[in-house]
Amino acid sequence: SSGINAEWPLRPGVCVAFAAVQGDVYLQGPRGSNNRLNEANRARNNGNRMFDSQNNARGGYNQGNLFYYTGSTVQIEWTNQHSCGNVANHCELVVQYMCGDLVRDGTTTNTIPHDKWNCDRADCNRDMEYGMHESYDYYQECKYRYRNKGLYTADQNMRHSARSTRQNNNENRNGYECAEERDYYPYWHPSPWRDIVVFTGNTDRCSYYREESQNVKNKGYCKYPDNFLAFKDAQDIEVMTMNNQADCESHQVEHGGELVTPEWVEIGSHNVAAPDCMASPWSRDNHHGNNLDGFMNSYNWTVPDDLLHQNCVLRLRYNITSGEVPDGGFHPDLNSTLNADADDEPTGIDIATQYGLPVENDRGYYFEQDPVVHVFDLPDTDVTIPLEVSFNTNQHGRTFEDRTHVFEIRQRPADIPASATIRNLNVRGKRGNIVQTYPGVEYDYQPNRLEIEAGDYIHIQWTGANSNPQNNAGSGRAGTDRHNMLLLREITWPKEGAFEDEAHGCFACNYPARINNSTGILGLDRREQLMLAYLDNQQYYGDVEELDDTGTHFSMLKHITTEGIWRFFCSRNNNFTNRSQKGEIRVVASSQGK
Repeated sequence: SSGINAEWPLRPGVCVAFAAVQGDVYLQGPRGSNNRLNEANRARNNGNRMFDSQNNARGGYNQGNLFYYTGSTVQIEWTNQHSCGNVANHCELVVQYMCGDLVRDGTTTNTIPHDKWNCDRADCNRDMEYGMHESYDYYQECKYRYRNKGLYTADQNMRHSARSTRQNNNENRNGYECAEERDYYPYWHPSPWRDIVVFTGNTDRCSYYREESQNVKNKGYCKYPDNFLAFKDAQDIEVMTMNNQADCESHQVEHGGELVTPEWVEIGSHNVAAPDCMASPWSRDNHHGNNLDGFMNSYNWTVPDDLLHQNCVLRLRYNITSGEVPDGGFHPDLNSTLNADADDEPTGIDIATQYGLPVENDRGYYFEQDPVVHVFDLPDTDVTIPLEVSFNTNQHGRTFEDRTHVFEIRQRPADIPASATIRNLNVRGKRGNIVQTYPGVEYDYQPNRLEIEAGDYIHIQWTGANSNPQNNAGSGRAGTDRHNMLLLREITWPKEGAFEDEAHGCFACNYPARINNSTGILGLDRREQLMLAYLDNQQYYGDVEELDDTGTHFSMLKHITTEGIWRFFCSRNNNFTNRSQKGEIRVVASSQGK
């Protein structure tokens, strides 16, 4: 196996691990759940509901579902706490998606049962009360499969199954996620996740990532007789299944009164393009903020044009590894031979020679739990000055994760050519001020700055919830997310170099432009601008001044042909507790005569 601090990529004989502090990565757009559903409190109810995020309980956004057209471009935005793309650590990120008929958000914050008899009709896959991404059958195979014992696991007391990793050695359950698959990439067994992009601290690894991705590489597993695991489970008989082809085909199991040899079955690749791979983007330590350009780190994902599905979900994993781990966890010698002999004993990772000391030393320079080191050279004296270093061996590398709520992939309308560009313009954030929303964010358009060409299409869409905390700051009915989109008033006091002559709208202003037949945003007509202002293609009438009686979801797809720069805002979310929800769209001349 190979890896990022002993749990990330796998090659024969090498191992890497995703793994650092209570910490964190959050999808800001599309909206990451962080295991939330619709809780009306700032902290989520259940951190084990769907997956193991390792994130702060106050992260995530309540359920709000979106759809994207095939072939359209979605900007994926995130924040991560422990830096990336700089000298502070080794950092890798992986973005993936999966779709399935039974993938769902669920209606309860309780974790889906592991005992099928606690599910409706003993069928957990179809018990719609519970949220589910990976299936019951997928989890059962993980539960009974031997873990990869060639992996570096430091000094952790490990159990036998693939649910036990250095980061999750006691086999804690998080929905139907398989801990070994979560902590290692690329995984060596079949996975339902399709890779979108890998960000790496060393782009020399890109060819490896692309070749090992199940997007393009066949993956196999050890197939036992039908109902074998269910039968043993019902009899409360502990059984473990093999995790490689050689062991699979060289042993037999008792089933139905006879010995049976299991079969190694290869299920094939996902048969989609290999993932994109690029250098990890820069971010600073201990800060959920923007990159050097002043915006969140992001990636533009082109939605598959050959996939239509109502139930899809996006996943982001973030691995950081400390500098003491050889080659960021990718060194070929980082494997189980370096594991400690016992709990709280030193591991075999040599850090002493990095400090000019012999491997065997009396200064405490060992890779172990909370080492006590003697930093100062004090010759000709018996005085020692010991210092304990706070150091958790199961967190140097460590993986954090976030997933979206369910979204839909729809066929683009028949009158829009497959070659036409569709850009998605959404809204990120939730109700509240900066303290109340953290580590989420306040409202903003997403992307905040969007450039398209004349002839492109924009899919303007947002969603939200009615279940935010009642005392979170904001305008309109308590607890609710609402949005609209209005052109800002014209610039009347331009400062030299601050505004382009052709720009419509003043970012420093807070009143909407007066709408008449000759003014408007994006060249839209009066009726379309009314729709953006009042959502009156789907609002419920009643109180619309603060949009209280409009819906949480809005969608408009428009063909844009007018060139210009438009700056806009949301009239409701514009007070000083959570300002300012403003954005810009630049429409430039077409490069292809659209």
